Amino acid sequence: MKNEITNKEFFARYGIFVAIIVVLFGILIYPIKISQKSWINNLRSNIEFVLDEREPNGWIVESPVPIKNSFCLSAACYNARNRTTGELYKAMILRTQTLYGPLPGVFLIDSEENVEFVGFASLHGRIAEQIKNNDKSERIHFWKEKIPYILNDK
Repeated sequence: MKNEITNKEFFARYGIFVAIIVVLFGILIYPIKISQKSWINNLRSNIEFVLDEREPNGWIVESPVPIKNSFCLSAACYNARNRTTGELYKAMILRTQTLYGPLPGVFLIDSEENVEFVGFASLHGRIAEQIKNNDKSERIHFWKEKIPYILNDK
């Protein structure tokens, strides 16, 4: 009878176990919540950098646009305003597969949902121009067709 655990002992052990699990999840979730703001700001600055390469001092990247489907894990979208015309666009940064591996591609979407590929956020120079000028890239064409569906959650 010494090996039998009373209900009080069982619930005490179970409570300690649950408390340990809650603390571990808290430790895992806390850094994610803390880094979320810097993640949003760094993606915004990457989009601004690519847009400034294309048209210096021509764009203002504003607030993030929520994506409500499974593509939110590999994409982020922001409102972007053209400084010369004042027109509001959406700028999306999306992981795009290339010959050099997955790279963050930046796309502009106007109010009529026309999608334009701007460039890659982490690739610059001659290689970036070669990839960008390749109009026959099926991967870029694929994302140009999918982005309106991603934003509209269709």
